[in-house]
Amino acid sequence: MPITTWPHAHLAHAVALYLMNVTSAGPRVTTRIPRERTYPLLVVQPAGLGPLGTDSAIQADEPRLQIDGWAETQEAAYALGAEAFRLLDARFNGAPRCVDWMTEDEAVPGQWYETKIERIRRAGGGELYFDEIARVFRSTVFYFAKINL
Repeated sequence: MPITTWPHAHLAHAVALYLMNVTSAGPRVTTRIPRERTYPLLVVQPAGLGPLGTDSAIQADEPRLQIDGWAETQEAAYALGAEAFRLLDARFNGAPRCVDWMTEDEAVPGQWYETKIERIRRAGGGELYFDEIARVFRSTVFYFAKINL
């Protein structure tokens, strides 16, 4: 079983796998917006490196994640977002100094990627609003993940 330390490319996959196993969205947690959507839906995506307005080379050890929760009712969207965001906050507040998450490459079974996460901190968002394009309620939050390179 080859293991590669590959922090940025597989960070969203590692967080999605964690949320898939602990949230009510279950198998509807993904790393890209599916063409055919089933709600409730959680999407974990990379959203750039470091805080806006900074040099990405300096902040390359702290990539930014965007986590979107969609649901057909306002109550379900609020509950899903609160569940996911509070689970991430609780998992990394007071956690051990470094958490190792392993994800398997979907294209190459048996190839594993290790991501060493020191902490994940919320960086804004979380408000509930109606997405006019998708015609469902949506909550978006941003996190910075401190990676041990």
